[in-house]
Amino acid sequence: MLTCWFYSESTPDFPSDSHNVNCKGANNDRCKCKSVKLGLKTYLKNNYNYVIRARVKEIKSRNHDLSAIVEVKDILKSSFVNIPRDMVTLHYNSGCPCPPLTANDEYIIMGYENEERSRLLLIEGSIAQKWKDRMGRKVRRWDQVLRDQSRGNSGGSNMRRSRH
Repeated sequence: MLTCWFYSESTPDFPSDSHNVNCKGANNDRCKCKSVKLGLKTYLKNNYNYVIRARVKEIKSRNHDLSAIVEVKDILKSSFVNIPRDMVTLHYNSGCPCPPLTANDEYIIMGYENEERSRLLLIEGSIAQKWKDRMGRKVRRWDQVLRDQSRGNSGGSNMRRSRH
């Protein structure tokens, strides 16, 4: 799976970070998306606000603003923004479609939210991987580990021994 490292100047949805680079290549016509291995370590480190299973309906571009229209099939995790099981817009932070999505394909999408504007974002660290049933089970297990860690690992050792 791929994710895009970006630079964002003063857009309200996206925090600026001087360690990021622009998604456009040197010749300004290609995006450079960084490959990210999806696993427990990445999931715990990135602490995603939302994780959904969705079918991509279309990718829209308007005045250099990219968005993906998806049909949400399942909500594996959400935080602040209410995510309906319906058509939802995912907002990219640049003219670069990273992570890349293809219309009519089904993905597991992990990303962040802008609570003030009630938006689901595809930004630095967001992940989109073609859907496999086993991914849903893994993410639910990983989310339990994340919750146990945030509670100070109470009962965490029992969780590690049990695979159920």
